[in-house]
Amino acid sequence: MKGTHSGRSAIRNLAIAAALGLSVTGCVMGRVYRDHPLNEANIARLQRGVTTKAEVLAMFGPPQEIDARELTAIGIPFEPFLNRRGDKPPEERIVSARWFRYTYSRANAMALLLLLFNYAEFDQKNDSLVIFFDGDNRVEDFAFRKGTEELPRFGFLSRRNAEHP
Repeated sequence: MKGTHSGRSAIRNLAIAAALGLSVTGCVMGRVYRDHPLNEANIARLQRGVTTKAEVLAMFGPPQEIDARELTAIGIPFEPFLNRRGDKPPEERIVSARWFRYTYSRANAMALLLLLFNYAEFDQKNDSLVIFFDGDNRVEDFAFRKGTEELPRFGFLSRRNAEHP
């Protein structure tokens, strides 16, 4: 009788341990979006030598990054206008900028949390638009790259091999 009781107790303890082990495992998925998608219809409207800086600002809003060398060259410090790293510059201070950069970032995250092994991955891609201006504040040139289309839709299971697309 005593051996049967200890066998049941061991099975019960093993079942409790398995239930506890399973309760601390999990799966986490997440998505990150930074700024807003770049409007490709507006990008198609950009014309070299025609589109003005004011029109670019009206189409896309304040850029995330500017070339501010011209502002410092004439003795105007620009640091007081940028409160924190990553703040967008105020529109009234970017009129002397040589180029604007607009970026939209998207990322997928996934984590598998097991008792003794954890796995996590984070894939981030960006859409980037850089617009260069001439001395008359008209678009001199621009470049656009849509990288967010390369982002795997369902994590590593949907990642395309670079050699075998």
